[in-house]
Amino acid sequence: MEKQQFLKFNQHIIKDKTILDLACHEGVSSRIIKNFGAKHIFGVEARPELVEIAKNKLQGNVEFFVGDIQDSNLIAPLVEKSQTVIALGVLYHLYNHFGFLSNILRPNIEHVLIETVAGPETLDTAMDWTVEDVKTNYNGWHPDKTRVLCGTPNLSWIFETAEIFDFKCDWVHSFGELPPKSRRYITHNEYIQIKENNWPDYETITSDADLPDRITNAINTRLVDDGPAQAGNKRILIRLYNTKNVDSKPVDLEQCYRWFEHRQKSL
Repeated sequence: MEKQQFLKFNQHIIKDKTILDLACHEGVSSRIIKNFGAKHIFGVEARPELVEIAKNKLQGNVEFFVGDIQDSNLIAPLVEKSQTVIALGVLYHLYNHFGFLSNILRPNIEHVLIETVAGPETLDTAMDWTVEDVKTNYNGWHPDKTRVLCGTPNLSWIFETAEIFDFKCDWVHSFGELPPKSRRYITHNEYIQIKENNWPDYETITSDADLPDRITNAINTRLVDDGPAQAGNKRILIRLYNTKNVDSKPVDLEQCYRWFEHRQKSL
């Protein structure tokens, strides 16, 4: 799914709103947000050369700032002036996730839209860690170091942290190209959920026996390999809402934490 698509789907939290676009890079997302009717946009990006590109692309109701999005001194005043916060493709490049969310999940904020990479997806809170080279534009940022520790929180971690600040999630969508799941690794629970009338038993499905094309195609369409090796290809969109001033219905974590389930629940 492209930025144009999922931002259009969330246009109701953009139109006539003041938007804080965090890690705006070259201003691609800011341009789309502007086209969808934002009242005003604050864009923040740590790398000055990228901010210069963004400024050359966009004028009018857009202001760009150079700085670390984990810097509360920079972010707090912008959050106070905003209604919606958008952070696309950045959560997994941070080292202080709780501090970051505590800065943006503020009482005046109505919605926060996050696009991130799937973490170690279980019902328990968890986070994967790696080290990134700061010199690469698409990696994490640190003002003094050349390498930085970056973490990828799972949905449970994000949900639990959001609730601390009276925010909940009312929309989750997964996307990304993943290979079909090997038949031998299909769990019995997965088999029960996808099987149709006249399918062979579970043992046959997970064996090397020949299957009709319709069954093979159904398995390849509905079940994907969501193992650790595919982590970078699993992307998730999360919309958080302020329970104190927005009327919405939260999603159930148990219904969306497994990749193949919320992959099927498309827009």
